[in-house]
Amino acid sequence: MFENYFSEKSQELSTSLSQNLEKRGIQLPGKEKDLTVFKELFTFLKEHLPDHYSLATGRVRNTKHVLNKNCDILIYNKWCQKFLDMTGGYILSDFVNLVINIEIDLTTEMIFDNANTVNALKSLYELENNIESDQVIPLYSVLFSYRSAIPLLSHKIAIGDSARENSISVNHQHDLIVVLDQGIIIKDWETGGGYKVIETGKDTLLWFYILLLEYMDRDGKLGFDPRKYINEEKVYDEF
Repeated sequence: MFENYFSEKSQELSTSLSQNLEKRGIQLPGKEKDLTVFKELFTFLKEHLPDHYSLATGRVRNTKHVLNKNCDILIYNKWCQKFLDMTGGYILSDFVNLVINIEIDLTTEMIFDNANTVNALKSLYELENNIESDQVIPLYSVLFSYRSAIPLLSHKIAIGDSARENSISVNHQHDLIVVLDQGIIIKDWETGGGYKVIETGKDTLLWFYILLLEYMDRDGKLGFDPRKYINEEKVYDEF
């Protein structure tokens, strides 16, 4: 039921990015990331997430500490209308369900940079809650890229390298890396928190959406399982 729909949406996202980049022109090195080129992805999320979730761009904090870096997309529970006024514009870590950082063309350097951000984000949540080192931290992190000239397997290796070099614990790492129309790299807790590369091809946006909902459904009350509406059970290459 959903396969063709998400395949078309994926093409729309890729086309809109190319058009936005052409309109923007050359961006000088070192300039802050221009999130306006990703505006269609923001729209896609707003139109496909339940109304009680809110989207924001900005910083996260707990009761004592602040993440000293903006996050591209924060999906959170906006507890009341004046929530951000009350918190000084910060999103409280306990209210964040998911963080998405966006790239155009994924590189190894981006993997390392995002790994440090994810580690800091999950630390904010961990400090406020009693989380064991082998437990899943329910503040999920997704790295979303429109393309990648580097193979997914190389990115999988880079995740492990960054964890070793920076002493990042297994539950402080990326939960999901998505490369549109190529595939996903997903943390597999059934095998102890290692990573699995799945070449989902044109179905990548569909699986991004499915996993997004599952990550957000902390209390099991979302009330919708899109997996039931997939017409064809496909076998994807995994490694």
